[in-house]
Amino acid sequence: MDYSFIKELITLAGVYEQEKGDTPPSSTDFACWLLNNNPVPRLPDERVGPALAQYETSIEKTETTIVRMVTYLYRYARGYTKKALEGSPLQSADEFGYLATLLSFDQLRKSELIAKNIHEKPTGTEIINRLLKQGLIEQLDDPTDKRSKLVRITPQGKGVIFAAFARLGRVSDLIGGELSVHEKQHLLHLLQKLDNFHYHLFTHQKQETLDSLVK
Repeated sequence: MDYSFIKELITLAGVYEQEKGDTPPSSTDFACWLLNNNPVPRLPDERVGPALAQYETSIEKTETTIVRMVTYLYRYARGYTKKALEGSPLQSADEFGYLATLLSFDQLRKSELIAKNIHEKPTGTEIINRLLKQGLIEQLDDPTDKRSKLVRITPQGKGVIFAAFARLGRVSDLIGGELSVHEKQHLLHLLQKLDNFHYHLFTHQKQETLDSLVK
């Protein structure tokens, strides 16, 4: 029997315990330490051509690859969502997202609804106007601010979104691919950390320049 793997594991466990110091070790923490301290080999990607090796920086930065992967996943999800919404009054995942947000709040100012969906004002206003035109949301005066308008989901809107839940749930299952339950939970944790970081920038430092954000 080849014990090389067990020997390697014991060596890594020793390094882990040294780094943890007086903190009691645990199998869960050790697993996280392994994942964070040992680079994961990258899978081959046919979308990256061999000409990349001609450039001085021939290896794509990890952060750049993350951006590409997140962008691709968004496009996959958008395509699947379009299929799922066929025959529905909803035209996009964005419209579904706005209704879902209003489902969890009694009412919101238009600006609040747009911000919670991470959109710029012109894009968000177009989405709100389409939902108003279809009668899926309704508009009312803001009693605390005459310059603002409140919006809330209508009974018709609730019927539309509840009808879409099941089909979009299948999209979510498909997006999860072949990841295990634990892999999905770990991915969710990492994505939530990223979202918390960027949502803070979006809500508190939106007007700053890129140079000031990247320090």
